[in-house]
Amino acid sequence: MEFNKAIIVAAGLGSRLGDLTKDIPKSLLKIGKDTIIERNINTLKKNGIEDIGIVVGYKKEKIMELLGDGYTYIFNPFYENTNNMASLWFAKDFLKNSNFIYCHSDIIYEEYILKKLLNTKGDIVLSVEEKRCDEEAMKVLLTDNIFVKSSKDISLEKAYGEWIGMARFSYTGWNLYFKYIEELLYNKNFEVYDTEAMNNLVRDYIGFIKISSFTNLKWYEIDFYEDYIKAINRFKSNN
Repeated sequence: MEFNKAIIVAAGLGSRLGDLTKDIPKSLLKIGKDTIIERNINTLKKNGIEDIGIVVGYKKEKIMELLGDGYTYIFNPFYENTNNMASLWFAKDFLKNSNFIYCHSDIIYEEYILKKLLNTKGDIVLSVEEKRCDEEAMKVLLTDNIFVKSSKDISLEKAYGEWIGMARFSYTGWNLYFKYIEELLYNKNFEVYDTEAMNNLVRDYIGFIKISSFTNLKWYEIDFYEDYIKAINRFKSNN
């Protein structure tokens, strides 16, 4: 299965970062000499993924000015009141009949995490760090090594690890997942996480979603100021 397409969802306000995102989207925060989104794009391109779509919203012109031509920009006009799942819905035409990598725009990760994801078989595969989680983590629950749920509400004792905000979809996996996105949006669930549709899917299709599990590899999700400082320090050697 070949992957040469990716979608990055970068529409959100990033309000939990306070003044850091007053004038720019959080994907434009710098880690060393490059922004978060540039690092993400560079890693994707190094692995043969050249056809990249970016869902924009808040301060969209800043992202488009920085990156320029060569990307497909998709506007989520409801970025103030929706989450990543709605941004994916707006990208439906770009993603039609495609195998693709899905990335949140606020993650920074070392290349091997992507390589491992690309080499894991499945129609939907989530990149998951096996770890002890904190309350804020998008935790993953397995039963008999089968993915059954991803949620912040999973108890710390039961959590297998954390989904990092990156996944791969075959066109078959996307077509199925998209039905669950549409169902949630039709019922006016505009602010739910993308994982809500995943959880609904595996209730009907147990074992359909796979995980690409890793330990002891560097990555960071940047939600708060403290995350940003830690990410700068953690990726200092990659600057």
